[in-house]
Amino acid sequence: MGRIISVVSGKGGVGKTTLVANLGAYLAWKGKNVLVIDSNLSGANLGLHLDLPDNHLFSLNMLLKGEIPASEAVYKHFLGFDIIPASIVDMRINPRRLKHILKTLSKKRDFVIIDSAPGITHEALASIESSDEVILVTTPDLPSIVDVLRSKKLAESRGKPLVGVVINKTRKEDFEIGPHHIEEILELPVIAKIPEHKKVRESIAMKIPVVAYSPNSSVSIEMKRLAHLLLGEEPPKPKFWSGLLEILGLFRK
Repeated sequence: MGRIISVVSGKGGVGKTTLVANLGAYLAWKGKNVLVIDSNLSGANLGLHLDLPDNHLFSLNMLLKGEIPASEAVYKHFLGFDIIPASIVDMRINPRRLKHILKTLSKKRDFVIIDSAPGITHEALASIESSDEVILVTTPDLPSIVDVLRSKKLAESRGKPLVGVVINKTRKEDFEIGPHHIEEILELPVIAKIPEHKKVRESIAMKIPVVAYSPNSSVSIEMKRLAHLLLGEEPPKPKFWSGLLEILGLFRK
């Protein structure tokens, strides 16, 4: 049975969906059998990130209602991983069956990665309760950190191991809350520091995960480093010329 990891944030807009899509893409590239699930039933958009049609026929919503078998809800992405999207119009769904469904779906997979609803709603709780482990995602500002602290408390109350914290959209600005301070507040290790990057916005517009769209960018390197951490492997060292080309590209902007 594979690892079921819920990616959780205290608020929307911190880049949780982008992280899930890219972890799924890179872990599949590493040869793992990966399923990503959009369990943000009231704000679904993982399918939009991954170029599924807006009117995709089957969804997690239908699966939760028992209208279709699990096999019919799964879409294959061209990068090699599977997706179960949520409906963007059918938002009044009780997610209580998610845990039962994932027991079946995780049997032949290495990873199931859940894109949780933000906050401490019943949707977020269902994702946490359905997972084996939780990754917290925040941006380096106090409101996001306070909100994700609530998510941490929710996960702890359900006895779920916390892998650590991903700080997303970092800009290295003086007023950002630094990793050490975030670790002190959340009492968890920072496992990735993902920079704000134009290539992420471009990749979302192109509906291709940035690890495939711009694999040598600094943001992709950090996402891949996180994937290697989940695999228990040492990440490959970035190639010198790749980093130099990106630095040169910054001066052309």
